[in-house]
Amino acid sequence: MNKKAYVCKMKLASANVLSILILIIMGIITILLGVSLYPDKISTIILFTVMILYFWFHEVLHGIGFILGGANRKNVTYGIELEKGVFYCMAYQELTKKNILISLQMPFTVIGVITYIIGIIYKIPLLVLLSSMNISGASMDLVMFFYISRIKNVTYSESGNSDEFVLISDEDLTKKKNMFIKVVDVKDYNEKDYQFTGFKKFKITKKSIIIIVVFLLLGLISSII
Repeated sequence: MNKKAYVCKMKLASANVLSILILIIMGIITILLGVSLYPDKISTIILFTVMILYFWFHEVLHGIGFILGGANRKNVTYGIELEKGVFYCMAYQELTKKNILISLQMPFTVIGVITYIIGIIYKIPLLVLLSSMNISGASMDLVMFFYISRIKNVTYSESGNSDEFVLISDEDLTKKKNMFIKVVDVKDYNEKDYQFTGFKKFKITKKSIIIIVVFLLLGLISSII
């Protein structure tokens, strides 16, 4: 079978349900381990700011993973689309299976599992909370990791949309069903289609700016009250 390019769309509604379930499980585990999830003596606005920075670092780690896996750092870009509930990192070039798998697991491992263990050992509620939220937020990364791991011959490319990606393979991916990922288009593979130019290094939507401003104002008001 000749190579085909499979445009895959994330089912964000299902992914969000999975994230919530993981967060609940992490909360139960944390309580059973005798550590509080509530960071004392920290204002709402500071907590919100720290959370934003932590989630942003999640994307930075994806970028580091891309580069460690062999991607050209000039092709790594970042963006924010809070109306879709996402921060994102993209690498605009065709990537090997090894490259994308390294990138997908980096945030989950570094600021999820490792920092959670540190937070539990030293009883640091803020670190435990952030790590738990990051593990929850990495649910789609894990879904993609295991989905791509099952494909023997595959390369990865961005589609240009934060909730889509392209898998290039000589296997029929329409037969690989997944409750969180749906193949929405199949195209003949042309290498030139995945040599990108003219992309922005950073992109934030207007709706994201509005959402951030509103949350900061709410946090400031709650701190004053």
